[in-house]
Amino acid sequence: MLAREGDAAHPVIRASGDIDVATSPLLRTALAAVIDDAPSIVTLDLTEVAFVDSSGLGVLVGALMRMRGMDPGNKLLVVGAREPVRKVFDVTGLDELFFLQE
Repeated sequence: MLAREGDAAHPVIRASGDIDVATSPLLRTALAAVIDDAPSIVTLDLTEVAFVDSSGLGVLVGALMRMRGMDPGNKLLVVGAREPVRKVFDVTGLDELFFLQE
């Protein structure tokens, strides 16, 4: 489940459940929709996400690449990641890329 909050300048996407091969296309679509408005920062709230697999990580990397293609200073912030999800980012080295915040 995904919910969009914020505004065009700083959109926030709140995700819940698992982000996996079955649900990552929904996340890709939601991120693409907010990136179309060319914000400099997009926040993805993973507070209610229990699991992220490689397809979910691929969606995030693709979205960040698209944002940085528009402006190298653009950021995709991932916030609220619980320990199991946080570990996936840590192990893959993506924690620094997405500026994870507690």
